[in-house]
Amino acid sequence: MSTQSAEKITSIIERNSYTIHVQPPLLSVGIEKNRSLGRRGTVIVSCADPRITPEKFLGLEFAKAAIIRNAGGRARPALASLLALESLGNTGTIIVIHHTDCGMSHYSESEFQERSKAKHPEINLHGEEFGAIVDKGRCGVSEIV
Repeated sequence: MSTQSAEKITSIIERNSYTIHVQPPLLSVGIEKNRSLGRRGTVIVSCADPRITPEKFLGLEFAKAAIIRNAGGRARPALASLLALESLGNTGTIIVIHHTDCGMSHYSESEFQERSKAKHPEINLHGEEFGAIVDKGRCGVSEIV
């Protein structure tokens, strides 16, 4: 591991040290409370781009929505997480958010393949789909339908 990586990890761990003393409510308590009150959860699928932070731009309070982030904010790669969250609780609303200037719209699927093969020739990418965004106007709708 590089010195720069080690420094980043150390910094993140230090900033997170407060959670040792301040724990969020137990998951089981929150789930049971929401069920008894008839509440249904919200899940937001959004891009992993660090410029786009759903908690901030949506003004979400702590524990008001589960956030799943991946390259391009794609629904299909988020499916296993969506199903896991549904099995734990009671999901009522799923929101898929895309944004302008998404990195997944800068290259085609084949270009992502080529770039990844060049950087990581040891990885077999046969059949891997990166989720390139080719139709910017319909990407969210077409994924879900």
